[in-house]
Amino acid sequence: WYQRRVRGMTINSVEDGWKVCDKLHSMGKAETVVITSGEIGDNPDQIVSLGSFNRGETKVKVCIPRIPTSFTGSGDVFAASFLIWSHKYPSDPVEVMTKTVNTTYAVLNRTFESFKHLEHPGSYDKELKLIQSKADLENPPEVVRAELVE
Repeated sequence: WYQRRVRGMTINSVEDGWKVCDKLHSMGKAETVVITSGEIGDNPDQIVSLGSFNRGETKVKVCIPRIPTSFTGSGDVFAASFLIWSHKYPSDPVEVMTKTVNTTYAVLNRTFESFKHLEHPGSYDKELKLIQSKADLENPPEVVRAELVE
């Protein structure tokens, strides 16, 4: 639904991402807005995730190493992880974003590692390794750390 509401706005940079977050906050009751990932940073080997909390009062950014493929279901892993870590750390947006991104990254990276040697991986090969990632879902290794943005 938000695409209709922010029509005309594009996200080509981190600053554009913050403007979209602010616009979504201003439109209603969204206390938190998250842009899960975007190719909007300065480093082509990274993607960026933005979190705007407390109606934009607290902004958090995470730069994530790019995994050179696409996945189906990564947004679902991100959303479920975000819900869990938000419940566990309700007053710590940096920890929420750090844990969420690292949880998602661990699942995606494990999945990628399982098929990267294949010449032509199919959709079955790219199925997310959720069961194999149980320990990472519960306690993700910290590959990246979120940072507060002033």
